[in-house]
Amino acid sequence: MYNTYADDIFRYLLVRVRDRSLAEDLTADTFTKAWQRLDGFDFKQVRPWLYKIAKNTMTDHWRKKQTLVTEVEVEVVSGAESIETQLDKQTQAKTIQKALGTLSEDMRSVVTMRFMLGYSAKKTGESLGMSEGNVRVMQYRALKKLKEVLS
Repeated sequence: MYNTYADDIFRYLLVRVRDRSLAEDLTADTFTKAWQRLDGFDFKQVRPWLYKIAKNTMTDHWRKKQTLVTEVEVEVVSGAESIETQLDKQTQAKTIQKALGTLSEDMRSVVTMRFMLGYSAKKTGESLGMSEGNVRVMQYRALKKLKEVLS
């Protein structure tokens, strides 16, 4: 399972926490928890089970820290960008992050997987344990809500 799903779980967590070291730690914790619960698991739905553990592991981490991630850091790729451009990017990133915070956890997961990780609706549904149609409906509603918030 680790060899098959570790990269996907890591990317999912990295997009959510935006800290490589933390994402690595949470990925390791996810697979440790999965290993501990392996004896009662039905192997037909591995991916949704792992994503659920990853999501819960991340939630537990934030509860323990009593911190919410609200800022997105923008890396300076080159010194060629003006300070105004960099500040504009940071402002846009903060606005988008704030808008994403208005979505339900399921909607955020769908948006993250579909647009940030590039998953298909089918793969997103398999990962989250929902139908492809449900993913598309949730995506539509999330985008509609984001549009309202950002307008």
